Amino acid sequence: MRTAPKLEYFGEVYRPSDDTWLLLEVFESGHVSGDLCVDLGCGSGILGIYALLSGRCRRVVFVDLHEDAVKTTSYNVVLNGVDVLSIVIQSDACYPLPIRRSSADIVLANPPYLPSQEGFQDITTNGGVEGYEKVLCFIRASTDVLKPRGRLYLVYSSLSKPEIIRSQLECLGYRVNRERSKSFFFESLIALEGVFSSES
Repeated sequence: MRTAPKLEYFGEVYRPSDDTWLLLEVFESGHVSGDLCVDLGCGSGILGIYALLSGRCRRVVFVDLHEDAVKTTSYNVVLNGVDVLSIVIQSDACYPLPIRRSSADIVLANPPYLPSQEGFQDITTNGGVEGYEKVLCFIRASTDVLKPRGRLYLVYSSLSKPEIIRSQLECLGYRVNRERSKSFFFESLIALEGVFSSES
Protein backbone atom coordinates (compact mmCIF):
# COMPACT_ATOMS: atom_id res chain seq x y z
CA MET A 1 0.00 0.00 0.00
CA ARG A 2 1.61 3.24 -1.18
CA THR A 3 0.01 5.58 1.37
CA ALA A 4 -0.44 3.79 4.69
CA PRO A 5 -2.84 5.59 7.07
CA LYS A 6 -1.95 6.09 10.72
CA LEU A 7 -4.50 4.27 12.88
CA GLU A 8 -5.62 4.14 16.49
CA TYR A 9 -8.40 1.91 17.84
CA PHE A 10 -11.08 2.33 20.48
CA GLY A 11 -13.14 -0.51 21.94
CA GLU A 12 -14.36 -3.45 19.86
CA VAL A 13 -13.52 -2.14 16.41
CA TYR A 14 -12.42 -4.38 13.54
CA ARG A 15 -8.68 -4.21 12.96
CA PRO A 16 -7.40 -4.31 9.36
CA SER A 17 -6.71 -7.90 8.35
CA ASP A 18 -6.26 -10.09 5.27
CA ASP A 19 -9.67 -9.11 3.88
CA THR A 20 -8.77 -5.42 4.17
CA TRP A 21 -5.50 -5.85 2.28
CA LEU A 22 -7.14 -7.98 -0.41
CA LEU A 23 -9.86 -5.40 -0.99
CA LEU A 24 -7.25 -2.63 -1.19
CA GLU A 25 -5.34 -4.67 -3.80
CA VAL A 26 -8.43 -4.81 -6.00
CA PHE A 27 -9.13 -1.11 -5.42
CA GLU A 28 -5.56 -0.15 -6.32
CA SER A 29 -5.58 -2.31 -9.44
CA GLY A 30 -8.69 -0.58 -10.78
CA HIS A 31 -7.15 2.89 -11.15
CA VAL A 32 -10.61 4.38 -10.64
CA SER A 33 -11.15 7.71 -8.88
CA GLY A 34 -14.21 9.66 -7.83
CA ASP A 35 -15.56 12.82 -6.28
CA LEU A 36 -17.71 11.21 -3.57
CA CYS A 37 -16.88 7.82 -2.09
CA VAL A 38 -18.50 5.82 0.71
CA ASP A 39 -16.62 3.62 3.17
CA LEU A 40 -19.46 1.31 4.20
CA GLY A 41 -18.84 -0.60 7.41
CA CYS A 42 -15.80 1.61 7.93
CA GLY A 43 -14.44 0.08 11.17
CA SER A 44 -11.14 1.89 11.68
CA GLY A 45 -11.68 4.01 8.56
CA ILE A 46 -8.67 2.57 6.78
CA LEU A 47 -10.29 2.10 3.37
CA GLY A 48 -11.74 5.59 3.06
CA ILE A 49 -8.68 7.26 4.59
CA TYR A 50 -6.46 5.45 2.11
CA ALA A 51 -8.75 6.57 -0.73
CA LEU A 52 -8.32 10.20 0.40
CA LEU A 53 -4.57 10.05 1.05
CA SER A 54 -3.92 8.40 -2.33
CA GLY A 55 -6.03 10.97 -4.16
CA ARG A 56 -8.48 8.35 -5.43
CA CYS A 57 -11.42 10.10 -3.74
CA ARG A 58 -12.00 13.81 -3.14
CA ARG A 59 -14.53 13.31 -0.33
CA VAL A 60 -15.54 10.28 1.73
CA VAL A 61 -18.63 9.47 3.78
CA PHE A 62 -17.74 6.89 6.43
CA VAL A 63 -20.62 4.72 7.68
CA ASP A 64 -20.77 2.19 10.48
CA LEU A 65 -23.47 0.96 12.83
CA HIS A 66 -21.24 0.52 15.86
CA GLU A 67 -20.30 3.34 18.19
CA ASP A 68 -16.70 2.13 18.66
CA ALA A 69 -16.15 2.25 14.89
CA VAL A 70 -17.63 5.73 14.61
CA LYS A 71 -15.39 6.94 17.45
CA THR A 72 -12.32 5.25 15.96
CA THR A 73 -12.87 6.56 12.43
CA SER A 74 -13.65 10.06 13.70
CA TYR A 75 -10.31 10.05 15.52
CA ASN A 76 -8.37 8.57 12.59
CA VAL A 77 -9.57 11.06 9.98
CA VAL A 78 -8.20 13.83 12.21
CA LEU A 79 -4.99 11.87 12.85
CA ASN A 80 -4.42 11.63 9.09
CA GLY A 81 -5.40 15.23 8.36
CA VAL A 82 -8.39 14.37 6.15
CA ASP A 83 -11.22 15.38 8.50
CA VAL A 84 -12.22 18.36 6.33
CA LEU A 85 -12.84 15.91 3.46
CA SER A 86 -14.79 13.45 5.60
CA ILE A 87 -18.20 12.87 7.14
CA VAL A 88 -18.63 10.06 9.68
CA ILE A 89 -22.16 8.69 10.11
CA GLN A 90 -23.56 6.09 12.50
CA SER A 91 -26.08 4.11 10.46
CA ASP A 92 -27.19 0.55 9.70
CA ALA A 93 -26.59 -0.64 6.13
CA CYS A 94 -29.71 -2.81 6.38
CA TYR A 95 -31.83 0.36 6.41
CA PRO A 96 -31.83 3.34 4.03
CA LEU A 97 -28.62 5.33 4.44
CA PRO A 98 -28.71 9.10 5.06
CA ILE A 99 -26.86 9.65 1.78
CA ARG A 100 -28.42 11.12 -1.36
CA ARG A 101 -29.41 8.48 -3.91
CA SER A 102 -27.18 8.04 -6.96
CA SER A 103 -24.57 10.44 -5.56
CA ALA A 104 -21.49 8.25 -5.01
CA ASP A 105 -18.85 7.25 -7.51
CA ILE A 106 -17.30 4.49 -5.38
CA VAL A 107 -18.38 2.33 -2.45
CA LEU A 108 -15.72 0.46 -0.47
CA ALA A 109 -17.43 -2.27 1.56
CA ASN A 110 -15.98 -4.73 4.06
CA PRO A 111 -19.15 -6.11 5.67
CA PRO A 112 -19.39 -8.65 8.48
CA TYR A 113 -19.56 -11.90 6.50
CA LEU A 114 -19.03 -14.90 8.80
CA PRO A 115 -21.92 -17.19 9.79
CA SER A 116 -22.98 -16.66 13.40
CA GLN A 117 -21.84 -19.27 15.88
CA GLU A 118 -23.87 -20.34 18.88
CA GLY A 119 -22.42 -18.88 22.04
CA PHE A 120 -20.01 -16.61 20.14
CA GLN A 121 -21.14 -13.25 18.83
CA ASP A 122 -18.57 -10.85 17.40
CA ILE A 123 -20.36 -7.78 16.07
CA THR A 124 -17.44 -6.98 13.79
CA THR A 125 -17.60 -10.29 11.89
CA ASN A 126 -21.10 -11.74 12.41
CA GLY A 127 -22.81 -11.59 9.03
CA GLY A 128 -26.00 -13.36 10.07
CA VAL A 129 -27.10 -16.97 10.46
CA GLU A 130 -25.72 -18.00 7.05
CA GLY A 131 -23.06 -15.31 6.80
CA TYR A 132 -24.38 -13.61 3.67
CA GLU A 133 -27.28 -11.65 5.18
CA LYS A 134 -25.28 -8.53 6.08
CA VAL A 135 -23.40 -8.73 2.78
CA LEU A 136 -26.69 -8.50 0.90
CA CYS A 137 -27.66 -5.46 2.99
CA PHE A 138 -24.38 -3.79 2.01
CA ILE A 139 -24.95 -4.56 -1.68
CA ARG A 140 -28.48 -3.10 -1.60
CA ALA A 141 -27.25 0.00 0.28
CA SER A 142 -24.51 0.47 -2.32
CA THR A 143 -27.05 0.17 -5.12
CA ASP A 144 -29.08 3.01 -3.59
CA VAL A 145 -26.18 5.46 -3.36
CA LEU A 146 -24.07 4.64 -6.44
CA LYS A 147 -24.29 6.58 -9.67
CA PRO A 148 -24.74 4.65 -12.92
CA ARG A 149 -21.33 3.19 -13.81
CA GLY A 150 -20.25 3.62 -10.19
CA ARG A 151 -17.91 1.04 -8.65
CA LEU A 152 -18.56 -1.26 -5.71
CA TYR A 153 -15.49 -2.79 -4.07
CA LEU A 154 -16.66 -5.69 -1.92
CA VAL A 155 -15.00 -8.46 0.10
CA TYR A 156 -16.58 -11.61 1.52
CA SER A 157 -15.79 -15.23 2.39
CA SER A 158 -16.30 -18.63 0.82
CA LEU A 159 -18.21 -19.39 4.04
CA SER A 160 -20.80 -16.72 3.13
CA LYS A 161 -22.51 -18.70 0.33
CA PRO A 162 -20.79 -16.86 -2.56
CA GLU A 163 -23.33 -18.14 -5.09
CA ILE A 164 -26.09 -16.18 -3.30
CA ILE A 165 -23.94 -13.05 -3.17
CA ARG A 166 -23.04 -13.26 -6.86
CA SER A 167 -26.67 -13.85 -7.77
CA GLN A 168 -27.68 -10.72 -5.85
CA LEU A 169 -24.99 -8.67 -7.57
CA GLU A 170 -26.16 -9.85 -10.98
CA CYS A 171 -29.82 -9.28 -10.11
CA LEU A 172 -29.12 -5.68 -9.03
CA GLY A 173 -27.17 -4.86 -12.18
CA TYR A 174 -23.51 -5.30 -11.28
CA ARG A 175 -20.93 -6.56 -13.74
CA VAL A 176 -17.89 -8.00 -12.00
CA ASN A 177 -14.92 -6.28 -13.58
CA ARG A 178 -12.09 -7.80 -11.58
CA GLU A 179 -11.75 -10.26 -8.74
CA ARG A 180 -9.03 -11.65 -6.50
CA SER A 181 -9.10 -14.39 -3.91
CA LYS A 182 -6.84 -15.62 -1.14
CA SER A 183 -7.09 -19.11 0.32
CA PHE A 184 -6.58 -20.17 3.92
CA PHE A 185 -6.92 -23.50 5.69
CA PHE A 186 -10.60 -22.98 6.53
CA GLU A 187 -11.86 -20.47 3.94
CA SER A 188 -11.09 -18.35 0.93
CA LEU A 189 -11.55 -14.59 0.82
CA ILE A 190 -12.97 -13.01 -2.32
CA ALA A 191 -12.63 -9.32 -3.22
CA LEU A 192 -14.16 -7.84 -6.35
CA GLU A 193 -14.89 -4.69 -8.29
CA GLY A 194 -18.45 -4.49 -9.54
CA VAL A 195 -19.60 -1.87 -12.05
CA PHE A 196 -23.19 -0.78 -11.40
CA SER A 197 -25.75 -0.35 -14.16
CA SER A 198 -28.98 1.39 -13.12
CA GLU A 199 -30.81 -0.15 -16.08
CA SER A 200 -31.20 -3.62 -14.52
